[in-house]
Amino acid sequence: MNETGLDQAIGEAARLIAGSRHVVALVGAGLSAESGIPTFRGPDGLWTKHGEPDLRDYDRFVEDPKRWWEQRISGAGGLGELVEALNRAVPNDGHFALRNLEEMGHLQHIITQNIDNLHEVAGSVNITEIHGN
Repeated sequence: MNETGLDQAIGEAARLIAGSRHVVALVGAGLSAESGIPTFRGPDGLWTKHGEPDLRDYDRFVEDPKRWWEQRISGAGGLGELVEALNRAVPNDGHFALRNLEEMGHLQHIITQNIDNLHEVAGSVNITEIHGN
């Protein structure tokens, strides 16, 4: 049987994982995009559609916390779209694959910048959130 490039890459990844003593998965927005959570950058990214937040966000909070929270609650800047997606999202095959690798003892830890809790919902246990949720 002729292996395609993807099949070869998957086989090599499986060999590396099986031969390793300590495997950590560093996970970003791409994994949760398949669950319907928009990324921030890219063609359909929230920042692409609504603009990047400026670096004065904390200053604006300190200046007027009430107004800052009102803007967040209103869904300004694509935040409403993100909240809706987070409320609908369910883990996808990638989340379950990482859980399975953890359960089999091949994956020792997940480090994620995602704020969606989908790793936990999928059943993974050893997780560090860079941003927190």
